[in-house]
Amino acid sequence: MITDQKHSSDSITSEQEVIRYTKILAQTFGLNEQNAEVYSVLSSENRALVKELDHYCSQHRKLKKRVKLLEERVKWLDDNVDELFTMEHCNCSKESINTSSESSSSESKETNDSNHAGLK
Repeated sequence: MITDQKHSSDSITSEQEVIRYTKILAQTFGLNEQNAEVYSVLSSENRALVKELDHYCSQHRKLKKRVKLLEERVKWLDDNVDELFTMEHCNCSKESINTSSESSSSESKETNDSNHAGLK
């Protein structure tokens, strides 16, 4: 009888331990499942952001190239305008061109035609 009671209490204790460990495992598994779900969501968001960043970097490189080309064109135009103003044929200045932008297009056409006639 004593052996049966001891065996009975041992089995109850081991059964309680199994239940306790099972609860711990269930909680752990639930958390791991939750962590996996969160990781999956965050990973997909991260991939989307990386893809978007790559797109922006590509656009940035293209825009830098375009800006460089435009800066080269502006420099070329500026150099050519400077060269034109240093010629003896031209008796005007950059400032006069900037201030004369208010004149009508017909007046500027007439002036342009007379300048070309004088060069021939």
